[in-house]
Amino acid sequence: MTKFQRPALGDSSGSTQPIVSAHPIALWVLPVSDIGGVARHVMDVARNGLPGFRLVVAAPEGPLLDQLRVLQCPVVVLPDPVDGAPRFARALRHTVRRLEPAVVHSHLAMADLLVAVATVGLPPALVSTEHHVQADQRIFHGSALRAGSRRIAHHSRIRRFDHLIAVSESTRRAMVQHWHPSAPITVIRNGVDRSPAKPSQPGLRVLSLTRLSPEKNLGMTLRVFARVHAAEPAARLTIAGTGPQQGELLSLADDLGLSDVVTLPGFVDAATALTQHDVVLQPSLADNLSYTLLDAVNAGLGVVASAIGGNDEILPPHCLVSLDDAPAMAAAVIEQGLDVTRRPNLPQDIPAVAGMCRHVVEVYADAGVRTTGSADDDNDRHDNDSHDDDGATAIRRAPDSTVVIAYYRNGSTLRAQLDALAHQLDAPSFEVVIADNEGSDRLAMIVASYADALDIRVVDAHDVRGQCHARNVGVRAARAEHIAMCDADDVVGPTWVAALHRMTSAEDVLATGPLRHDVINPPAVWQAKARIAGLDEAPRPYLLGPFGYLGYETFVMGCNLGVRRQTFLDLGGMDETMLGGSEDVDFSWRALESGRMITVDDAALIDYRLRVDERDVRSQAYRYQRAQLGLWARSRRMGRPVRGMSLRWALRETAALPALWLTTRHADEITRLCVASRCGGTTGNLLGQLSVRRPRLR
Repeated sequence: MTKFQRPALGDSSGSTQPIVSAHPIALWVLPVSDIGGVARHVMDVARNGLPGFRLVVAAPEGPLLDQLRVLQCPVVVLPDPVDGAPRFARALRHTVRRLEPAVVHSHLAMADLLVAVATVGLPPALVSTEHHVQADQRIFHGSALRAGSRRIAHHSRIRRFDHLIAVSESTRRAMVQHWHPSAPITVIRNGVDRSPAKPSQPGLRVLSLTRLSPEKNLGMTLRVFARVHAAEPAARLTIAGTGPQQGELLSLADDLGLSDVVTLPGFVDAATALTQHDVVLQPSLADNLSYTLLDAVNAGLGVVASAIGGNDEILPPHCLVSLDDAPAMAAAVIEQGLDVTRRPNLPQDIPAVAGMCRHVVEVYADAGVRTTGSADDDNDRHDNDSHDDDGATAIRRAPDSTVVIAYYRNGSTLRAQLDALAHQLDAPSFEVVIADNEGSDRLAMIVASYADALDIRVVDAHDVRGQCHARNVGVRAARAEHIAMCDADDVVGPTWVAALHRMTSAEDVLATGPLRHDVINPPAVWQAKARIAGLDEAPRPYLLGPFGYLGYETFVMGCNLGVRRQTFLDLGGMDETMLGGSEDVDFSWRALESGRMITVDDAALIDYRLRVDERDVRSQAYRYQRAQLGLWARSRRMGRPVRGMSLRWALRETAALPALWLTTRHADEITRLCVASRCGGTTGNLLGQLSVRRPRLR
């Protein structure tokens, strides 16, 4: 039993009646107690709870702690770090020693840094959630020097953290870009409980609901609204919130002749304000995954925002406008106000609050924190055999198909794949076998939540490293005669299982379908992929099917493969020595050489997830080229007529890379991703050639 005390106001040591908890403590640490997006996040978690944990929040005195007391969430009052970071750190260290939390979870940069200092030599796991990491660090830090020093500090403190959480994919990319973190990152988007559908009415009551500070770009809000009012005189604007720019904004509204149609009421109840307006306008310079935008979409309002940060993870393209295009932004406001059919809907990958909390607990498990009443209690549900009430074993009918998924650190994406499998159309009976190549505590919790929706189980495959081993273990564990293989980070289409089963039932073939790039990936990422493939313009839909390799035969990608189980075993499965890629090429070629064919059906479509930041793109291209050279050398020894490899070309291209990188380091994102792929692929090709040619070069 863990014991701690509810502290008295202003006293971090506590002096009131002990609170007894049967669960380990998750101590959340914040450097401020203002009411804003981060406070909303904390209060939502306090209302819902963290399954298996007791939440305690430590922060300076202020409105957040007042709200948490109303919610009966235990709090610890810490000194304000503005009055002295050392005092904050000492008080926090004392709190950690006294409460003995299983995990200390920091929010916001100041808390991240002070937690790293305050917990040196103490046992709890460290986790941080990043809410406000921008691609342009100067937005918050003012100068390149300050941004650079903060970047170094974060890179250093992350070495002490077990896991990082990003509230959006754009936040994760910025973390990788600026901090080069050694700890794993999981994206857990801010959760919103979906409201029942409400009838929307047209109107141009425009709302800005944010802090009145420079990064919110409220001067542009007024200038855009001036264009809206000129076209639609009935339009009205409310700028709700508090902050240092209130006087400046009142003056600008007067200069623009908008004093009679613009109000600045200060702090308002957000939920009430949303019911009294038609469109939210937010041309912010810095957003990650804005609660204002989430709530506005959830409430059925029109929304127009800047095309920055995580806004494209909430809003469709027609709701996003470039910051340098005020006329287009004004037109979008008018459209959203008057045409209710153009208003956005909440994306499916935005979790409910309970789902968000569950994902946080899964991260704690990844960080090595065990809790009471975890998914371990449910492991017996996933045995191959079922049991009657009298304890006798009942033989279950084998399913028609087995979906095999190799798993390695895919906790942030697996749910999307399992959701897609749980909603298959016209599918035969099928089971899902997840081959765990990580040895993950978190995986059991994820799988347990799908026990009612899928025939699903986990098999252990972490004794040998590599995706090939995991796939082989999964196929051997399959109860069905037909295998459908996919990856844990993609999303299968609604008829995927049915299409693959139909093809492999008709003939002994390798079955597959197209991979679609332009649905689950950011636009710059799939457009860069098209440019890398030599396309002048990226098509939409952007589909990729089987293609020839090394001038020899076509192959089926392992992330979208249907095959008979016995055929897979007869061919020897995937080659477990091929760790970096090309294992599916090798398997496909062995199947073709045995007399089997490849069959393609568009109904077996998969949304394919691409690497989204430069470092991952470069690393993947490097690994693929190294693996390709290994397959090339093996094929030459086997007498396959694969095309030649030019060492001279590889040397020349590698020599040109430094100049290429220098001339494009400040280019647009698409160009940078293309250069990253070229750098990784070229160096991988060169080192691969040197490796396989080494005996000849001696």
